[in-house]
Amino acid sequence: MNSFKKLLTLLYVFLFIMLCTACWDYREVDRLTIVAGIAIDKAYDDDLLLTFEVADLLGAKSDKPIKSVLIESRGETFMSAIRNTLSKDNPRLYFGHTMVAILSRDIAEEGAMKVIDFLLRDDEPRLNINLFVSEEKTAGELFKYKPSLTELFSVELTNILDEQKNLAKAIPVPAYKFVSAVTAEGISAVLPSLCIIENAGGKTVKVGGTAIFKEDRLQGFISGEDTFALSFILDEVKGGVIVAKKDSDTGEKKVSLEIIESKTDIKPVYSNDKISIEINIDVKTFLNENMAGIDLKGEDKRAELKKCAEKQMNERIEKLIKKVQEGYGADIFGFGNSVYKNIPEVWKEKKDEWDKIFRELEVTVKTNIEIKHLGLLSDPIKIGD
Repeated sequence: MNSFKKLLTLLYVFLFIMLCTACWDYREVDRLTIVAGIAIDKAYDDDLLLTFEVADLLGAKSDKPIKSVLIESRGETFMSAIRNTLSKDNPRLYFGHTMVAILSRDIAEEGAMKVIDFLLRDDEPRLNINLFVSEEKTAGELFKYKPSLTELFSVELTNILDEQKNLAKAIPVPAYKFVSAVTAEGISAVLPSLCIIENAGGKTVKVGGTAIFKEDRLQGFISGEDTFALSFILDEVKGGVIVAKKDSDTGEKKVSLEIIESKTDIKPVYSNDKISIEINIDVKTFLNENMAGIDLKGEDKRAELKKCAEKQMNERIEKLIKKVQEGYGADIFGFGNSVYKNIPEVWKEKKDEWDKIFRELEVTVKTNIEIKHLGLLSDPIKIGD
């Protein structure tokens, strides 16, 4: 019993010592430069030119807001450019809170993986850093536009991406997801793209559309409208609005259908030595706006609107698929990956020919749009005499 008490006492002492020790890798915050975002460009001599948006924490000690400061650095590699920032005025860069990384066109066209490698290999950056491609001449110039709602451009860009995601107008792609697409069977990667637009007499940065990759090389861009259709194919729709034109010839009779829920199923079919794809999309909506004053009380009227909205959505998605097949030949929809997962024996036989097969692939789109209710008004508003 006496020896048992001694052992118990030793355990208590050991636990006390462990609890009293500091974190082994703890570092004072004022000895670090916290990087919020990175822009990656090519210098004139093929070196990397990195622009870091860092948080100036001096304001955190007072009632002043945290400010954004830009640091530029060059190097033959990502790490050498980082090390070249070290000086008496610039404490060591810290990437544990980095939110965004923006690639220039030049970098993306040459191959994105050579610069993304650092973000995955180093122990500081998080795997969920959101990646973007700049549609402008450089990536660094985007950081020079002052955000309207926050002090840090990287924070505002993250907030904008979240909002656009919920409207099905942007597809967020963290670093780990991009690498997964690049290395997976039968799918090409995409990244959201950024552009500069005029806004209220000034200029601002907007999530413009989607950058298309083949392997890890940029092929081109599609618009925000096309990204909306792409979101349905990739089953990335969390919300948004379907604008249905009751009179598709004039486009005057428009209604807004707010998306409640959306689900996409991609089914590969193999018959007579030929692969085809069936896309089935189920969308639940409610009537959010009736600009034309269409009477939708009757089941027949609602069925007519449903049929009209489905036809337009089918055409929109089919048009995007044809554009990508003919213009880029990059399977950003993951049709090949669906074949790989569902009929692996066919994929094993056909995968070496997939580039050619994809361009000629027959795709059938079937959309089912369910209108759950008509909002707070059951009757259209009629203007009196």
